[in-house]
Amino acid sequence: MTTERRPYALGTFLTQSFPWGTYSLPGRALCSDGKVRALARIAITADTFFSVPSAVKVAGRTVSGYVTTDDDDEGNVSVRFIAYSYGRNGHLLPGTKVAS
Repeated sequence: MTTERRPYALGTFLTQSFPWGTYSLPGRALCSDGKVRALARIAITADTFFSVPSAVKVAGRTVSGYVTTDDDDEGNVSVRFIAYSYGRNGHLLPGTKVAS
């Protein structure tokens, strides 16, 4: 089995194992507050074609969500972390709407 670090823009990256393409740590993703954070966990497989369940640490607390890739206006592709709005610590990242 081969493990490959797949680099993206802004210092983000994902780690995949081949030949199956499963995900593993380490990884880094851009959060909604503009900081690039290390992934605290990541699912080995995607739950949809576009997202992989994962989590990051913010102020010592785990924020659950998912990672996806996104490109900016110049075509630079980076890994983005999107927090789940219904997660216990989702409010720690700006732009995350807390479900009521």
